[in-house]
This record gives sequence, structure tokens and C-alpha cells, in this order.
Amino acid sequence: MNRILKVLNVILGLLAILIIFGLGYQTGQRYDIAVDENDKYVAISYSVNEQKMRRLMSLIDNQYIENINTDSLVDNTINFVMSNLDPHSVYLEKKLSRDMEREMKGYYVGIGIQYVIYNDTMIITHVDKQSPNKSFFKLSDRVLSVNDSVVTGKAVSRAADLIQGEINSDVQIKIIRDGEKRTINARRSVIPRASVSESYMLTNQLGYIKLRRFGENTYLEFKTALLKLKHQGMNALVLDLRGNPGGLMSSAERIADEFLGSDQLIVFTQDADGKKAYRYATNKGEFDGQQLYVLIDEGSASASEIIAGAVQDNDAGTIIGRRSYGKGLVQREISLGDGSKLRLTTAKYYTPTGRSIQKPYSNGIEQYNSDITKRYLSGEMFTKDSIKIPDSLMFKTPKGKIVYGGGGIIPDVFIPIDSMGYGRWFYEQTHNDLFNIQIFNHIEKNHESLQKILEEHFISYYKTDELALKMLTDIGLSPEQLDEKEMINFNNFIKAGMARFLYGQTAYDKVWSRNDPMILKAIELNNSGK
Repeated sequence: MNRILKVLNVILGLLAILIIFGLGYQTGQRYDIAVDENDKYVAISYSVNEQKMRRLMSLIDNQYIENINTDSLVDNTINFVMSNLDPHSVYLEKKLSRDMEREMKGYYVGIGIQYVIYNDTMIITHVDKQSPNKSFFKLSDRVLSVNDSVVTGKAVSRAADLIQGEINSDVQIKIIRDGEKRTINARRSVIPRASVSESYMLTNQLGYIKLRRFGENTYLEFKTALLKLKHQGMNALVLDLRGNPGGLMSSAERIADEFLGSDQLIVFTQDADGKKAYRYATNKGEFDGQQLYVLIDEGSASASEIIAGAVQDNDAGTIIGRRSYGKGLVQREISLGDGSKLRLTTAKYYTPTGRSIQKPYSNGIEQYNSDITKRYLSGEMFTKDSIKIPDSLMFKTPKGKIVYGGGGIIPDVFIPIDSMGYGRWFYEQTHNDLFNIQIFNHIEKNHESLQKILEEHFISYYKTDELALKMLTDIGLSPEQLDEKEMINFNNFIKAGMARFLYGQTAYDKVWSRNDPMILKAIELNNSGK
């Protein structure tokens, strides 16, 4: 009897295992889990139609008569689906997902060269100071091939992808330098990409910090720069968010906290179910109550707008510039299990007064992406009065200042795009990129002497009068036809352009800041105590 009972128990146990396996298998067809960027689980349930799609792909993969790359088919299908959502919900394929993750962590993998594409040729301008290859390349080196793959002519677009690879791997770069061919074995490495590109004193009391993105290390970089400038005597700050496309919302919230008093609202979000989440400032702010000027333009988006909105709505500073981009959607980055990810919009965010600054996107992606061009054509880039916002989107700050929602942050102090005082001749030539070509040709011709000049010496002492005269002559103008301010600004434009080619964006910013109308306005306001 005992033996029979044992056999029955074994049979019942096997049946139980089979039942559990069967239920688990069926459940697996309808339910799944994923992980987001914060390593939190995201529950996924499959509808009948979604299960149909899974079966379809399985049938094509296993039964279809022709050989077909179902990975590519899946990618194309996902991209099509995402294109029918909002403009900021996107599919990140494996490589793009990896590159974006590195971007948020503040680095990229490469050999550290900066370059321009000119006449279908990759021409090296400078090498990152932290690159192990900094002594291998020189200004004006022309890249001929990467690992024996030709990258000139129509193939030049392949060069950047071929140079990328695994950390600490080698890549063979063939170049031509001063008419001689050379082969360089470069090492791919981690190249830091700082969020804070600039931090220095504009005057004895006014500091300046430039933020390019919001990544994992942005707050620490910002706090370090802030404390350094305070140690140098700063009691007022210019925070430059122009051209900053955003990034991690949490980094923006922590930076905004530095400017606000305890329990002041920074931002709140609302999800599809109407659930709201609020983020308040703490009492740990290093710059609460001090003079603050935030610079924005049409390239300031997302996390940049969270800071600008929090500062403006709490009357904590002055916003200077032009209307910001207008992105008020919150994305959650969710892994799809194979290295690819979905960046899916899961909520909207609102500034402390309750404004949504998301611009409309119901008319399709093309119209959405052409919004900045429309602003230019409407005259908005030139006069603040051209910004048309209905009264229904009007809000008030605690001190009674009128602010608007509906598509970006409208600055308190407007600076038009043509405030440098250039004539029409300048914008016509820059539109055709003629001046940048002339600047680069000058650098090419004189690269042997220019590359010997230290960056700090170039910024402080280099003169461009001779080049400015030649460039004006080439378009049929003379210095006598320009007023003094216009000529000074044109020389500064040339010098800044040269600095970018020779030393990078940071050098460009240092040169340009001397004539930058937004920075000059911040200095003026600070000097007058406003």
C-alpha cells in the first residue's frame, strides 16, 4: 500500500508540475515584465491583437518560404508604431540606446578627434585634451581610410561609424599630412563629455555657468562650479541654458532646488490616470535668494524648461532670451530585453503656476518640427510682440507677474536674434555658410603657425582685422560701409569661428561671450541692481 501511495504521490507531483508549467506558459503569452532606467519593473499585459502580432512574427520567422531578416522587420514595425504617437516617444535601437546611455553618463567611446567634413573629406581640427591620441593627430590632417575602408568622397559618411568600437581596442587611421601619407594606430577610449562646459567670473560679482545637457553627473558638476565661483566672490549668477536639449529630469530638479526656498514647488507631473506627483525644494539651496539670470532660446528644451519655469514661476530670477522650445512631456525609458529601449511618454509636467509648456503636436510630426522655422518667418525671433498666446493660457506668479503656457517659456527680458547689429549682408552670407568656409580656408592655409598658438593666448590676443578685411572685400563691402559696432562684432564672429575650429566649442564660447547680447544684458541688469 505504501508503495502504491508513493507512486501516486509521484504521479500527482508530476501532474502538478505540468499544470504549473502549462499555466506559466499560457500566462507568459499574456503577461511580461520590463525594466526602466531606474531599474524598476514595468508590468506589461498583452491584448488579443498584441498576441496576434507575436504569432505573426513567429510564423514569418519559422514558416515563411523566403529568408527574411525579422530583426529588421521588427525594428521597422516598432518605428512605424512609434511614429504615430507623440513626437518624443521613440524607439532606440541597440547602438543608439548604448550611445544615449553613455551620453547620460557623461562620456563617449572614440579616439577623441574633432573634425569637419569639407569637399567630401574628413579633416581633423583638434583632438580632445583627455584623449590618449592627442599627440598623434594635428590640425588639417585629412582622413583617407579607417581600418582599410576608404572614407573619402561619397564614403565619407561612414567614417564616424567606422571609428567607433569597443573600449581599449585599436583602430588604424590612414591620413595625409602636408602632402605625405601616414598610418596612425589610434586607441579607442572613454572620452569624458562634461555637462558644465564653462564656469568663470564675468565681473567681480557676477558668475557664469554654461550647461550643455542634463545627465547623471550634471548636478555634481554644477554644484562644484557653483561653489568654486562663490569662493571667488560671486553673489549673482548667469545660468546659460541656450541650446540645451534637456536630459534627466531629476538632475534639473536638483539644480532648481539650489535657487529656491524650502517647500517651494519646482514642478509637478500628471500621468494617464490623472495621478499627480509634486517635487518641492528643500532647505539645502546654495543660491536661494541671490540674484539669478537664466538664458534661454529656441533650443532650450525639456529639463532646461523645468529650471526656467521653476525660477520664473517662483519669482526667483530673471529669464533672458527668446521663447524656449516647448517640450512638456515626460518620457520613461524602458528596456525591451535585447539592448534596445523604448523612450515612452508616460506623463506631462507642469510649472509651479500650473502651466503646460508643451507646444501642440496634433497636426503631425512635420508641422511640429517646423515650428522653429515658423517662429522665424512670423517675426517672433525679432520682436516679442509677434508671440501670439491666447489669454486662456495666462497665469500669474506669486508677485503678480504674467506668464504664459502653451508652447515654451517666454522670457522676462526679450533679446532678438539680430541684436548684434549686423546688416542684411551678414545674415545672407551666414545662411550660405560662406563665412565659415572662408574661416576654415584661412586656417587650412596657415595651420602650421596657428596650431602653435596656445588657446588662452589666442583668446586674449589674436587679431582678425586682416582676415575680416579680406572677407568683406570678397562680398563687395569695405570697413567704411559698416559702423564701428558692426565691425567689432564681425571681427569677434571671425575670431570665435576660428576658436571653434582650433580648440573646440568651449573656446568659441569664451570668445563669443565678449559680444554676446544676452550676457551683456545680464551684466547690465546686474549693474543696475535688477
